[in-house]
Amino acid sequence: MSRRPILIATKGHPATGKSVIAEALATTMQWPLIDKDDVKDHVLHHPDANDISYAVMWQIAGTQLALGLNVIAVSPLSSEKAYTAAYAVAEKNRAGLLVLETVLDEAEWRRRLEARPADGSAHKVRGWDSMQAMLRSYGGSYQYPIAPEHLFQVNTQRPVDELVAQVLERLKIEV
Repeated sequence: MSRRPILIATKGHPATGKSVIAEALATTMQWPLIDKDDVKDHVLHHPDANDISYAVMWQIAGTQLALGLNVIAVSPLSSEKAYTAAYAVAEKNRAGLLVLETVLDEAEWRRRLEARPADGSAHKVRGWDSMQAMLRSYGGSYQYPIAPEHLFQVNTQRPVDELVAQVLERLKIEV
């Protein structure tokens, strides 16, 4: 293979648009998408459901990268441990790493959290108060340094097609 595969790992709080941008990128670029929540939905009964979900996601991502495929891994990447795991998977498979962080202003974030349906996944945060409680429980662990060459922030209030174009430009990929 003439070029290194690429691992895009999303980072961002619930309801900031990680899945939307990841799905648009996967569709546009025809890359496999692995979502931690797809795994977590099936192991939720297990006391270590979150750790298991990350482990399975990174294992599958590593398999894809080893095959020379680019891959998008969707998760909040809410701890330095998760970022370190993404970095390790990329390094082991001689892949490039892009941490795609989704951000938006507080008013829109709050609106999106409040608009989440009650019938969604049992482990997805709904509502501003619940999100604030979750952030307090993290104790700031989601605020960790990411190597500048890996980090790319996108404001998900912008149209999805513009966000996809921004990511493609950052990766220097033409579709």
